Amino acid sequence: MKKHTGQKWYYTFSSGTGESTGIGNLVMSRYPFDSTGVRMLSHDRAALDVVIHVHGRDIHFTSTHLDADSTAYRLAEIGELIAWERTLGEPRIVAGDFNARPGSSENAKMKSSYFDSWAEADADGNAVAYSGNPEGNTRNSRIDYIYYSHGATALTLESSQVYDVRDSRGVMPSDHRPVLTVFGIR
Repeated sequence: MKKHTGQKWYYTFSSGTGESTGIGNLVMSRYPFDSTGVRMLSHDRAALDVVIHVHGRDIHFTSTHLDADSTAYRLAEIGELIAWERTLGEPRIVAGDFNARPGSSENAKMKSSYFDSWAEADADGNAVAYSGNPEGNTRNSRIDYIYYSHGATALTLESSQVYDVRDSRGVMPSDHRPVLTVFGIR
């Protein structure tokens, strides 16, 4: 990354099994981490939290990747995730592959404590996706989310965008499209 951006990057990784192999979460930042923490979730999944200090604020940023096949598993994982997140400071941002559509019970459970940044930006007219993708789908639907906590009053949502990363032959480097949400910090 430094070679391509000219900037120093910090990173940490954790897998769902707690070992060096398996489904995991990687967080990269241009800001150094003040601390990191891992919460093992059910069904060999995990959540990885980092704290970065930005403009006088400590920001909790958590990455997760929930079960791909079972609504019941995802609901259990979200329950564990939300319970752990409540022990962390504000503001909190949770991002990852939730494997659940916007109208799902999983999304509803997250929205009980968090805002869906794409949906909020879309309602404000600040969400952008490429031509032919007005819903901001990150796969066949929208399953990748960036949530921010209801108590994140130090954050202001500025925009959210889903990128088309297909090359000239229509090939993508991943089976997901990247989503970026920009927050201001008060």
